[in-house]
Amino acid sequence: MPMQPLSSNDPDQIGPYRVFAELGRGAMGRVLLGAGPDGRPVAVKVVREWLAEEEEFRARFREEVRKSRKVSGQYTAAVVKAGPNDPVPWLASEFLRGPTLGAAIETAGPLPEDAVLRLAAGLASALDSIHDADVIHRDLKPGNVILAVDGPRVIDFGIARAADGGSSDLTRTGAVIGTPGFMSPEQALSEPVTAASDVFSLGAVLVMACTGDSPFATSSTLRTLNNVVRAQPDLTGVPARVRALAARCMALDPDDRPTPAELLELIGPVAPRSNPWPEAVAALADEQHRELARLLDNAGEAPTLIDDGPTLITDPSRPTWVGPPAPPRSAPPVDDQAAPPRVVPPIGKRPSTPPERQNRPSAPPVNRFSPPPPNPPPAGSRPDAGAAGMAVFLILCAIAVILVIRENVKDDEDPDDTGDMHETYVQDCQDAGYSQAACETSWSTDSSYVWTGYLYDGSTETTGLDETTESEEDQYEVYIDECQGDGYSQSACEESWYADASYTWTGELHEGSTDAETTDPYESQKEAYLEECQSFGYTQSECETSWLADPSYTWTGELFS
Repeated sequence: MPMQPLSSNDPDQIGPYRVFAELGRGAMGRVLLGAGPDGRPVAVKVVREWLAEEEEFRARFREEVRKSRKVSGQYTAAVVKAGPNDPVPWLASEFLRGPTLGAAIETAGPLPEDAVLRLAAGLASALDSIHDADVIHRDLKPGNVILAVDGPRVIDFGIARAADGGSSDLTRTGAVIGTPGFMSPEQALSEPVTAASDVFSLGAVLVMACTGDSPFATSSTLRTLNNVVRAQPDLTGVPARVRALAARCMALDPDDRPTPAELLELIGPVAPRSNPWPEAVAALADEQHRELARLLDNAGEAPTLIDDGPTLITDPSRPTWVGPPAPPRSAPPVDDQAAPPRVVPPIGKRPSTPPERQNRPSAPPVNRFSPPPPNPPPAGSRPDAGAAGMAVFLILCAIAVILVIRENVKDDEDPDDTGDMHETYVQDCQDAGYSQAACETSWSTDSSYVWTGYLYDGSTETTGLDETTESEEDQYEVYIDECQGDGYSQSACEESWYADASYTWTGELHEGSTDAETTDPYESQKEAYLEECQSFGYTQSECETSWLADPSYTWTGELFS
């Protein structure tokens, strides 16, 4: 996603860092491009204001910042500074040059197998480092993976962890921390998560790198989650080696998933390369570098505002710059050749004039002649009725013009800006695991034009992780009510609902739920396969790898590779 200019409502500075552009945004916050006092670029993550209002979030955020400082920067973006106690908490990390995995696939297409294996090794190393610091990422997805020149880097760990857990309203009604197409089954069911949850997400990311789509993605949030909680990924088109790795990572039971260290052993040594990514990805990195250079090279120019007359009436929702008061009438006339006065903006606010317009020639000066105040009429005389009527008419006309300006200011958006907003919205939506068609539909009905992490269904509320269309929502309520009416707990009923593709209560918990006293046919197949395989003299590890890679799930007498 290209860097976006900041709005007039954005601050000039966050902590010790000047900020220049927006790098990205998500449900938890925004990422801004900043620079420290030494001029070194950084990425500044600013959390959403509603999170900042929660003291419980602040306490957990402080703890996660402390832990994040322990994480090695070799495979991540090292944390350099944070402001957990500021009015709006923020965290600054080193700026990594390179596109996100999501942006690279969107622009250049899926990665070749050798690049995906390199990606797998890098992500496993990153998770190993993160987990060693007692941190769980909880939102590993293509948008949180940078394809840097020295290998993949994982970003944005810590904030999602701080926003989860506890009994407060941090997650809001019906929300789950994570991205539907890449979260683990235990996350989708709001169960406690461990480091194995990140490994599940890693497997989904590898499939996306090979195919361009999440292995669980559908046009419906509910159906996507249904695929997740059943751990039924679509591995079509995934090369054999990557498929075997991803399938093990996405095992339904967290205990069956490999640790990052075990995953590195399965991958084996990766040959060093001066450029680890395809040329098309390297071209994206070069383009980003040029854009960064343009932004930072122009950052030192201080804005100059000139008082050319009366203040223009603009959109009342935006701050208006007002020039200094006019000199007293007794003051000497202003020398038109003298240098114009500089109006320095107050600290923490950005001038309302967009940066790209500050250096353009200003409009011709407005007539600066100020007429003397009118003389009062002689006592006993009556004001001229025609003049009074004309004054009233002019006032009404002025009011009408102001109202028209206010009503139509929202229609004056730059088409290019709208196009950028559309591209950003759809990209962020696809990074969350949704199909392009679903993202386009959400964009067309979402009047805010800002991706919040969930599909928009056209109503006044966005579609949350456990919400879907009105008909499916009614089905869900009926199913849960009938299930609880038969004496089952709400959690058991919800798990049965997610596992039941018919979405119709039959009087018993669905066999896919953990409380159902039935045998999983998938597990039966697996046990038979492993037993036959081991009877041929192969080890259990070899048999499990063959099982995960074999689409027929039938032992043929030889290991499937």
